[in-house]
Amino acid sequence: MSNPVFRLISALILLCLLAACATNPVTGSRNFALSEDWELSAGKEYHQQILKQYSVYPDEELQRYLDDIGQRLAKTSHRPDLPFTFTLLDSPEVNAFALPGGYVYITRGIMAYMTEEAHLAGVIGHEIGHITALHGAQRAAHRQLAGIATIGAAILTGNADVAQLSQMLGGALMSGYGRNQELESDRLGAEYIAKNDYDVNDMIGVIGILKDQEQFAAAKAQREGRPVQAYHGLFSTHPKNDKRLREVIKAAEKFQNPNATKDDGGRFLRLTDGMSFGESEEQGITRGNKFYHKSLDLYVEFPQGWRIQNLPTMLNAISPDGSQLVRVQMDQIGKNQTIDNYLASKFSRLQSTRYIDSSFGRAFSGLATVTDGQSGQSQNVLVSAIKRGDQAFIVAGLGRNDLPNAALVSVTKKMRALKRSERPLAEGREIKLIRAKQGDTFAALARRSNLDDYAEDQLRLINGMYPSGEPRAGQMIKLIK
Repeated sequence: MSNPVFRLISALILLCLLAACATNPVTGSRNFALSEDWELSAGKEYHQQILKQYSVYPDEELQRYLDDIGQRLAKTSHRPDLPFTFTLLDSPEVNAFALPGGYVYITRGIMAYMTEEAHLAGVIGHEIGHITALHGAQRAAHRQLAGIATIGAAILTGNADVAQLSQMLGGALMSGYGRNQELESDRLGAEYIAKNDYDVNDMIGVIGILKDQEQFAAAKAQREGRPVQAYHGLFSTHPKNDKRLREVIKAAEKFQNPNATKDDGGRFLRLTDGMSFGESEEQGITRGNKFYHKSLDLYVEFPQGWRIQNLPTMLNAISPDGSQLVRVQMDQIGKNQTIDNYLASKFSRLQSTRYIDSSFGRAFSGLATVTDGQSGQSQNVLVSAIKRGDQAFIVAGLGRNDLPNAALVSVTKKMRALKRSERPLAEGREIKLIRAKQGDTFAALARRSNLDDYAEDQLRLINGMYPSGEPRAGQMIKLIK
């Protein structure tokens, strides 16, 4: 039984059992996909990983609203008995994605660009379509077979994990599928919203709104020399006037109740009044190359031109050419533990050590060699640590060619508490609903909004009037406060 070849054959048999031909609930045909048992197990595990990477948005009413819409759509889908879970994530990213087993995630970032409930229903329906059509299970099955050699090698070394669940996160399940699968999800989403008395043409509306946002974000990112992140669904593989897209959505009209009430009565806008916009105060606020965190009473400054990634558990800054990275993380430290002992306990192979003067006191720094537990590859990393009370701020520097020594020292030295004048900069922004008055323009409203740049364009985008629309007297309009 311990023969490695036998173990490899056994694992491949298990893989084939997991990845058997399954009946597609949408088409009725047999597809090569992982089983529903695998979907439920993998989805549950991934859900826990997602909740470690993202926070759930702390608004119970909005969470219930999202879940109510999702459950109604799911009950009219091709898999009504699947236990669906719908989660609103506290993320400024414009994104939505689905995982096997019925897990659907919507960010508050994408909701900011919607103006009515039907738009949200269209995005949710699209993500449900990926699940009902087994897109994730199919992709996972093909990845399993493509990784047989890797799996065999792992088995021979005694570290087999046939499911390879970690391949899924960060892959296509969160970034989109091919054109045909996205189009199929568009068609299914349109069918599901039609069966729930939404106007299928509103799906074209949200496609237009989000396509405008994507194009604006892409142009802005290009001017600022950074990559753009956009929502994969509904429009990534086709323009909003795409003929095939309009045909599949038009076909869903046969499911629609002609007497249905299609207006949400402004409920969506009322519920998003007060919703956070951009980075939340709890996550900290980035402005240019500077980072402000109110509750941590923390100011971090990165080199000019570096791009900041504000993640739930770390703060990354990437050099303009993408070859260097500086990371800041926080940890707990013993009250009587010295900073040099703390850093030495975190990195066993620490050399070239030195002290750096910082606003929080003396920081301890050195060159560490870290080894990847999976690949076995080693990498040199510059590290420094600063102690403030029972907190330790760790600064790490990585480089493709050269380590960012100057950047790491600069970040370490300039890290400090917030000045009184900076505390307003650390406050989060939120959506504020107003009723437009006669003569109001987005140019004038932009001057009343708490937006750093492109304020007029951003107001038009979140109100569905980009690029040149203007508010009408009496219309409910979103501002940013």
